[in-house]
Amino acid sequence: MYEKELTKYEALELITPIVDDEVSEKKREAFFKYIAQHKDVRKKYESAKNIKSLISSRCPSTRAPEGLRNQILQLIKDEK
Repeated sequence: MYEKELTKYEALELITPIVDDEVSEKKREAFFKYIAQHKDVRKKYESAKNIKSLISSRCPSTRAPEGLRNQILQLIKDEK
């Protein structure tokens, strides 16, 4: 479990990473525990989730060209 209860600011900052599945399980648990008690943040989370779903259904994603992906990977390697 997450060591401490989230603040409202922390919960709001986690909405996008939660929707995008970019957080640890501990932070996810703390977030859902928080929104179970705070309706205003829960509504913002549900809104963000719905927006992502609508965009995904209307704008199919395509894979970036291989050359571009390789350039990006090389830039990441060079930064390390």
